[in-house]
Amino acid sequence: MVSLTPITAPVADDPYPYYARLTVERPLYFDDALHCWVACSVKAVDAVLGNDAFHVRPAAEPIPSIMQRTPLGELFARMVRMTDGPAHAPRRQFVEALVNAMNVGAIAAALPDLAHDPLDALMFAFPSRAVATLLGITAARIPGIEQYARALARAIAPGATAQDVPIASSAVTVLDAIFAERFPDVAQRLGAIGLLFQTYDGSAGLIGNTLYQLAVAQPEITRRIVSDAKTLTGFVAEVARLDPPVHNTRRFAAGDIAIEDAVVRSGESVLVLLAAANYDIDAAGRTFTFGEGTHACIAARLAMTIASVAVRALVETGVDVARITRTGFHPAPNVRVPRLTLGRS
Repeated sequence: MVSLTPITAPVADDPYPYYARLTVERPLYFDDALHCWVACSVKAVDAVLGNDAFHVRPAAEPIPSIMQRTPLGELFARMVRMTDGPAHAPRRQFVEALVNAMNVGAIAAALPDLAHDPLDALMFAFPSRAVATLLGITAARIPGIEQYARALARAIAPGATAQDVPIASSAVTVLDAIFAERFPDVAQRLGAIGLLFQTYDGSAGLIGNTLYQLAVAQPEITRRIVSDAKTLTGFVAEVARLDPPVHNTRRFAAGDIAIEDAVVRSGESVLVLLAAANYDIDAAGRTFTFGEGTHACIAARLAMTIASVAVRALVETGVDVARITRTGFHPAPNVRVPRLTLGRS
């Protein structure tokens, strides 16, 4: 068996015993191979995410060099998730207001045609269509909206290359023109576009992992879960905790910061293992998947609602979720998005 690392764990078949061991054996440690600190335990994760002296971007490079002076770079600079300091609060308030004003009951109207490749349609097309619909822009106005969301998500993700930037910049240009009528203010417009694509990987992973967990459960248990909306919502929340779509995030020290017996020096980075903290015995049922503190995910509840609607929609088509099999994962260092297939009856 190949030894896991914090980077390979998200796409391992079962990384959770590894995470649980880390919380006990190496709650906070410096990883020589990764050249960064790794926070694993509840105490270490809380210490990092709860301290605003840990920033979401390195001070020397607030915008990645490969996307500077591009439409993608302009979007990146306005993203709530990538902003620290005084600009963060007003941007977050605007996006929170957008999410709070959404009529989530309208999500079902954004469901794609499930007659062909229903799993991919629900995992990758539905979330971006749902968010666009809730933002007041019907998916019909943006044919292939999920392709734009995918291009942006790929270019922002860890490991993105210079080849990803022009494709994503083209997506920004198209979306900017479409969103302009609904959001005349450029800052607000870019904030809305950011919300559109930031749910892409997380929602795909949450839908996919929920479907897989239902597929491997006892049929009677699965039927009981999907037959009741409240029970299904609770199940999705447990999947978000125990088989989460987002496994880690990164922070950068803006100064020397003491965490128990360690000192994270200014400029050093910390890989925060959210999925590990979920498995710490001190977690007491807390879910770290969507982050904590100033940069906690604004759309966490929305993502779980989208996942619940997606699962119910698939069941209502008559598909037996027991036919779903997992054949691996889409490659990524921080998210867990399964490759699913639908076998024959």
